[in-house]
Amino acid sequence: MKSEALANLRTMRQLRSSLEVAGGRKAKTTNSLSRTKEMTEHLEPLSDRRLTCVLTRERKRFGNHEAAVNKSRQRLLQSRKKLATIIDRNRALTQLRHELQQERWRGDAPLVLPKAEQPNRGPKLRQVKLTY
Repeated sequence: MKSEALANLRTMRQLRSSLEVAGGRKAKTTNSLSRTKEMTEHLEPLSDRRLTCVLTRERKRFGNHEAAVNKSRQRLLQSRKKLATIIDRNRALTQLRHELQQERWRGDAPLVLPKAEQPNRGPKLRQVKLTY
C-alpha cells in the first residue's frame, strides 16, 4: 500500500509567502463583488486619468533631469575653456622664459633689463597717519 503522507509534502519552491499571495491578486471585498458591469466601466476612465497623470509627471521629471544635465554640461565646457586659456598662457610664458634663458646663456641679452619709464602722475598727495 502506498503512503499518502509523502505525496502531500510541499517543498520551499512550492510554498508562497503571504506577500506573494497578496501581490498576485486583489482582495475581493463585498463592495467589489456587488459592482455591476456598468459601474466597473465607469471606473476604468479614472484609472486612465491616473495613468495620464503619472505619465505627465514622469515627462516633467525627465525634462527637468535633461535640463539639469545640459546645464552641467555647459558648466563643464566653460570650465574646460577657462582651463585651456590658462594652459595656453602658461605654455607661452614657458616658451618665452626658455628663449630668455637661451639668450642669457649665449650672452646676447643684457643681464638687467632697463625699467620702463613711469608716467608722471602729478604731485603726491599728503598722507595722514592715524594711531590709536
